[in-house]
Amino acid sequence: MTAEDVKAPKPRVQLVIGIIRHGNEILLVRESLGIDGKMRWSLPGGGVEDGELMHEALRRELQEETGLLVGDPVRTAFLMHIDSEQYPSALAAAFEIDEWAGDLAPQDDDIEQAAFFPLPEALKLLGELGSATQREPIVGYLTGAIAPGTTWLYRNRGKEETLVARW
Repeated sequence: MTAEDVKAPKPRVQLVIGIIRHGNEILLVRESLGIDGKMRWSLPGGGVEDGELMHEALRRELQEETGLLVGDPVRTAFLMHIDSEQYPSALAAAFEIDEWAGDLAPQDDDIEQAAFFPLPEALKLLGELGSATQREPIVGYLTGAIAPGTTWLYRNRGKEETLVARW
């Protein structure tokens, strides 16, 4: 085997997503998303760093993106396992957060704004996400159409997103 035959391993990506409610409102952040980089509203969250556990990453990411201090998750909203050419075997986990404190003050330069929206308006904004992978699990969970803890498996090739399985 030559050095040319050895492929460099592609990074494994782990993401955490937070769902924070204030009565009948959902917290969203406005950031550049998708291939086109268009500004869109989405749930706050981000990458798990080496050495972090998911709940630690969730606390850090939510503080950076929203300014809020959050407690531990109270339930798993949904899981996604996504196989794409750029990030094979990416794993994203979304969690409900019941305890939080502070004022909305994003500290992440990628976040233009953080705001609470009434659920119907939040669902409309989330429905505008450009990717089924980003949109379907979130909207399914928030509408109650999909049970908490549902796992979604996607295979993405180019612009084609395929839901392979869901349970």
